[in-house]
Amino acid sequence: MRRTLPLLVMLSSTLICPASVQAQQPHQQELARIMSGLRSNWQNLPGLSARFTHTFEWVLAGETQVTRGNIHLAGRNRFRIEFDGRVMVSDGATLWDYDPRQNQVLLHKVDSSHNITTQEQLFAAYTENVDVEWVREEMEGTSRLIIIRLMRGEEADPRTVNVWIDTGYMLAVRAEYTDGAGNNHLYILEDIQVVEQPAERFKFTIPEGVVVVDLRPGDGA
Repeated sequence: MRRTLPLLVMLSSTLICPASVQAQQPHQQELARIMSGLRSNWQNLPGLSARFTHTFEWVLAGETQVTRGNIHLAGRNRFRIEFDGRVMVSDGATLWDYDPRQNQVLLHKVDSSHNITTQEQLFAAYTENVDVEWVREEMEGTSRLIIIRLMRGEEADPRTVNVWIDTGYMLAVRAEYTDGAGNNHLYILEDIQVVEQPAERFKFTIPEGVVVVDLRPGDGA
């Protein structure tokens, strides 16, 4: 369903532009260290593969939907996401969104939109040009997790996102937010593997007979 898309262009580009740490917080120094570590670690990653779960609570309808899939990331805005038979592939410039059930592929231009357009944004691009505050820390098994809140401004959707940072991986492994319609989203990354990704993983060949809808600016539909 289309509503599963609003969040996967947050793990691949984050933490390259500085975030503003809220002044005079009790944990200001550690928060600054974490943000610096996230940026440095992300820039030096050879690539990443993981399983993800997206839990979507559609408040108005009283329904909860759970989507599971796999995500592969390499560098800024290059990713491959597979879930529910769908495939989303970005080579850094073009995003292919292939849904075999609809027998169509949508073409989008990859940009740094303030809206969450793919799940990768949730874990990476969100730390760009936002204010950050400390929420709390907790233990999950032997992993120490720091929860931070990203405040993206009054015009953004969502305005705030809570992100769980695994201090061992120094990566975002969970994100939670409420969208502008009042619906709740929770993303979780598991089975994380930091490993170099093959270049062909971020290429997509459109199958024969599939309807192509080109939504890139200036390219027509």
